Amino acid sequence: MTEVVVAIPTFRRPRSLALLLERLPGAVPGAAIVVADNDGERCEGAAVVQGFQKRGYPHPLEVINVTERGIAHARNALVARALSADPRFIAMIDDDERPLDGWLETLLEVQASTRSHVVGGPVVRKFEAPVPKHLENANNYGPGRCKTGVVELIDATSNVLFDADVFRETPAPWFDPFFTLTGGEDKDFMTGLLLQGRKFAWADDARVEETMPTSRCSTRWALQRAFSAGNSDMLINLKRHPPGFGVASESAKLAGAFGFAMLNLVLLPFIPSRRYDGLRLMARVIGKLSAVMGHRHLEYLTTHGS
Repeated sequence: MTEVVVAIPTFRRPRSLALLLERLPGAVPGAAIVVADNDGERCEGAAVVQGFQKRGYPHPLEVINVTERGIAHARNALVARALSADPRFIAMIDDDERPLDGWLETLLEVQASTRSHVVGGPVVRKFEAPVPKHLENANNYGPGRCKTGVVELIDATSNVLFDADVFRETPAPWFDPFFTLTGGEDKDFMTGLLLQGRKFAWADDARVEETMPTSRCSTRWALQRAFSAGNSDMLINLKRHPPGFGVASESAKLAGAFGFAMLNLVLLPFIPSRRYDGLRLMARVIGKLSAVMGHRHLEYLTTHGS
C-alpha cells in the first residue's frame, strides 16, 4: 500500500512542470507521483516526465495521457490512477506551483491532529511583472490569512491533501465535467463533500509558491478572474443548493455587494485600492448574474505560463 500519491494535472506548461518536479523530492518524502498530461497534441508534459525518468528520479514517477480536454477530466483520471495504488492519502498541486520543503509532512501532521478528510494550505503568488500593491494583496492568499486548524471549507485543489476514502466513497466522476473549461470543478467537489458532512482543516505552514506570468499581472486579468469566479460560484450554488442559498437570500447578497461596489466606485475612486475593490466586486456580481442567465465563462480556454 502506498501511503501518499501526489497528483499533478498539466497542460502546455513544460517549463513550470519541470521546475515543480525538481522541487518535489525535498517536499514529499516517501510519496509516489503521477502526472496527467491533458494535451493530446504536443504531449509536452509527458516528454518532461520521461526525461526525469530516464535521468533517474528519487520517487516513483509516472505520467498518464488524458486526451479529453479539460481540467475535470485530468483530475478524474489522476484520482482513478492514484486509487489503483491503494493510497491512504492523495495530495494535489498544480503544474505552475512549487512546494516548500516539508510541505507534505505539514499537511499530514495537520490531518493527523484534526482527523480531517481534506487539508489545504496557502498559495504564495510570485508576480513576474511589477503590479500595484493592492493588486498583489488581492490576488495573493498567502500565509497568515487563516490559522491552522479546522475550517468550514477548503475550496481549491491547488494545495490540498485528501483522505483517499472520500473518493472511494463518492461515485465517479468526482470532478464534474460540466465545469471542465469554466473552472470551479474543485470547489464543486468540495461543496459536495461539505454536504456529506466531511471535515476540513487548514495547514498554514504547508506552503506552495505559484508563478504569476506577465499575462496575469494586470488589473484587466484580475477583474476577468473575479468575473469567472462569480460565474462558477453561482453555477455551483445552482447545482448544489447549499444551506443558506435561495432566491431571497442570494438576491439580498447581490444587492448588498452591488451597493458596496458602487460606494467604492462613486465615493472613493481616487483611492486606487478602493477603486479596484469596487471593480472586482462588481465583476463578481456580474459574473453571478450571467450564470443565472445561463452563461458559462470558459476561463480555461486560455493557458497562462509556459
